[in-house]
Amino acid sequence: MGTPGDSADTTGTLLVRSAAEIEESLEAMRAAGDTLNASLEEGEPLFLSRLLQVDPVGRTMTIAFSGERAANRALLARDSVIITCNHQGVHYEFMAARPHQVQLADVAAIRFSLPTAMLAMRRRAHPRFAVPPRVPLKCVVQWGPVSFEARVVDVSRKGVGTIVYDAGIRLEPGTRLPRVRIEHPQRAVLVGLEVRHSRRITLPDGRAAMRAGCRLIGAHHDLEDLIRLFVTDLEAGAGGG
Repeated sequence: MGTPGDSADTTGTLLVRSAAEIEESLEAMRAAGDTLNASLEEGEPLFLSRLLQVDPVGRTMTIAFSGERAANRALLARDSVIITCNHQGVHYEFMAARPHQVQLADVAAIRFSLPTAMLAMRRRAHPRFAVPPRVPLKCVVQWGPVSFEARVVDVSRKGVGTIVYDAGIRLEPGTRLPRVRIEHPQRAVLVGLEVRHSRRITLPDGRAAMRAGCRLIGAHHDLEDLIRLFVTDLEAGAGGG
């Protein structure tokens, strides 16, 4: 398969339509145990999984159930879904159609038709890592006389991330939060945040919340440690039933 460009940004993009190359790429993801991320609707659970089988003869691919049961139900209710995967420095996106539950070696799994096209692109040097709900990564924000907690949704080694917090708190773009404690059961770091944008969202339980994209200031080595911790958690649970 051709290799997208080597720029630090997503500048090299390749649309693959060859069935043989698509099968080869999928099999490489399966062999490497790469994590797949299915794009569900805003507010729905994160769906993370791994490829279990690529069947060129039957023209199907089979993936493990996510560790989030609600995410499995949401995916199976769809006619098709966009799946993304990072493999050896390249970001892949493809549409998987006709999901249905199967048993593979006595394990519940989801089978799709093989994709007919695949987008491959060299990702930016610092991709964002989505934080699954089961991974307890949060931040405690001290903002003048106000103190509140927020959930960390994603973060990158470059120092940008997304937080979700109470709808009653208004953080305008440009707001600086100099004392924010990001906490994981095994590690905690103190950083500053600069709000870049924010918007109102609805959580899966129907409650309103705010979602803000932020720049993290300082402590990049500490953030690397945190990312390693929750990516380990992610990999340990991605194939759960």
